[in-house]
Amino acid sequence: MPMWRKATFWLALASAAICFCDYLGSGLANMILVRLNPLIDTIKFAEPFQGWIVDIDAARNEPNSSLIHLRLPAYWIHFASFALAGIAIDGIIHSIKKRKQP
Repeated sequence: MPMWRKATFWLALASAAICFCDYLGSGLANMILVRLNPLIDTIKFAEPFQGWIVDIDAARNEPNSSLIHLRLPAYWIHFASFALAGIAIDGIIHSIKKRKQP
């Protein structure tokens, strides 16, 4: 099967686009990146992870901003979680197709 027909490819591409748009400063991408990813949303302010997920110094400089300034590990976690979700979806599709074949 071609690469472009796999969920892993499309979810990884979407994640890369979201991360790039957030890096450029898009507020919508920041909301998608943080709020719709349950892993990042859970650990963003947890004490052992806060220092390397959220840029606390930038948050102090802009106290009225609703955007959360992220560091590089947050982008990696986002990309990896989307890629793993794509791998799981592709695995489910593969097992369903395998069951249907006699």
